[in-house]
Amino acid sequence: MTGIASATLPLAAFALVLLLLLVGAASLSLVNVERGATLLLVGGATLLGKGWANLGIPGAVPLPLTELLFIPLAGIALLVRRTRLEPRVLVPLVLFALLVTIRVAFDYPVWGIYAIRDTTAAIEAFILLVGYRAITRDGIDYWISRCRYLAVAVLIYGAVYPFLDQVKGPSIGLQRQASLFDPTGVKFSVIAFGIYFLAFGKGWVRLGSLGLVTGLLGLYQARTLYIMLPLAVLALGWARHNFGRIFMQMVPALAIAFLIISTLASAAIVGTEGPVSTSFISSHLKTLVGETGPNSKTIIARQDFFSQTIDFVFQSPGTAIVGVGLGPDLTFGQWVGDEGQLVRNPHNSYLETFARTGFLGFGLWMMLLLSCVIPIAQRARSGSGPVERFCGWTFAGSLVYLGVAGAQPILAFPYGTVPLFFLLGMGLAASRLPRQTTTTTLPEGTLLFRPRAELDSAKELPWPSRP
Repeated sequence: MTGIASATLPLAAFALVLLLLLVGAASLSLVNVERGATLLLVGGATLLGKGWANLGIPGAVPLPLTELLFIPLAGIALLVRRTRLEPRVLVPLVLFALLVTIRVAFDYPVWGIYAIRDTTAAIEAFILLVGYRAITRDGIDYWISRCRYLAVAVLIYGAVYPFLDQVKGPSIGLQRQASLFDPTGVKFSVIAFGIYFLAFGKGWVRLGSLGLVTGLLGLYQARTLYIMLPLAVLALGWARHNFGRIFMQMVPALAIAFLIISTLASAAIVGTEGPVSTSFISSHLKTLVGETGPNSKTIIARQDFFSQTIDFVFQSPGTAIVGVGLGPDLTFGQWVGDEGQLVRNPHNSYLETFARTGFLGFGLWMMLLLSCVIPIAQRARSGSGPVERFCGWTFAGSLVYLGVAGAQPILAFPYGTVPLFFLLGMGLAASRLPRQTTTTTLPEGTLLFRPRAELDSAKELPWPSRP
C-alpha cells in the first residue's frame, strides 16, 4: 500500500508511513506516545506560531496538524473515566460545540470553507481534555518539569526570532504559502510562559526573566502585551498573596528592560512595527488613550467593526439569540490581508463569538471559561506549595491569552487556542488534586508527585477519586 501510494500520492504515502510508525510505537508504549504527541502539539504551537498553524494535509477541506494530533488525544481523555473532564466544565464545552455544529450544517451551503474556518475555536477548545488528562495521568511534578523546558525554549526563541528574517525555512501552507518558521504568534507565548519563572524561579532567575520578557516588548511592539504583561504579573501576585513583593520586583525588571531596549536602539534594530526605542514605545502607548501615533488607525478600525457588528447582530431577534452564523465577513470588506485575502475577523474573539453564535453561544462560551478560571484562581490562593504555585502560573498565563483575545484574533489560530486551553486544562486538574496535610492520611495509591522511574514506565499511574 505504501509503495502504490508513493507512486501516485506521495503525501498519502507519508501519512501512511507516519500512521504505521505511530501504531508500532503505541504497541510498545501507548502512554509514552501520548505524552510525546501532547508535547509536540503544545511545543509546536507555542514555538512555531503561524508556521505551525499552516502545517497539515491540504485539499478541499484542509486537515490541520493540530486537529490530527489533538482529536485522538481528546478522544482518549474522554473515554477514560478517571481522567475525564468534570461535568460542570464538560457540559458547556459540549453544548457550545453542538451549537456550532448545528450552525455549520446550515451555514456551510452558503459560505463554504469560510464556515468551516470559523469552527476552529469550538473544536480546539477540546484541548481542555488533553491538558486535564495530562495532569491526572502523570501527576503535577512531571508537567512542572516539562513546562520549565518549554518556557526556556520559548524565551530563547522569542529573544532571537526577530533577528532571523533571512531564515525562511521550507514553504508550507494549507490555504496560503508561508514559512514553517513564521513566528507570528510566538510573542504571546513568550509572555505567558515567561512568567512561569515568577512562580517557580528564585533570585536572579525570577528577576532576569521578568526583565527579559519586559525588554522584549520593545521588539514585539504589541499594544495588547503592553497591557497584559503587567496585569498578568499582578494577577500572579494576587493569586500567590505576594502582590507587594512582585510589584517591587517590577522596578528592577524595568531597569533591565530599559537596558535591553537601549542596547537594541543603539544597534538600530527595527521591531515588528517600527524602530526599537523608548520614544517609539511611548508614542505607541499613547494611541491607547486616543492620541495619534503608530498604527492608531487600527484602533479606530476596531471601534468601527465593533459598532457595525453589534448592529449586524441586532438586525432581528433571531440573530441576537443564535447569531449571524459562521462565514459572514465581520470586517464588512474593509480589512484585507497582505495577500488580498479577507480578514473577516473583527480582532475581538469575544465579539466574534457573540456575533456568530448570539447570546446563546456567548453565554455557553463564558460559562466554559469561568468554570475553568475560577477554580484555578481559588486553588492558587489556598496555599504555598508546588500545586498552588502551578495553579498561580496557569491562572496568570491563561489571562494573557484571554486578555489579548479581546483585541487580536488569536483564538482563531492554534498558537492561541492550544496553549490557552492546555493551560486551563492542566490548571483545572491541578486545582482538583487533594491537599497534602500532616494530620490526614491519604488513601493508598494516592500520588501527588510521581516518581520519575514510574513516569518512564508504560503503565498509567493510579489516580485517586475526587475528594
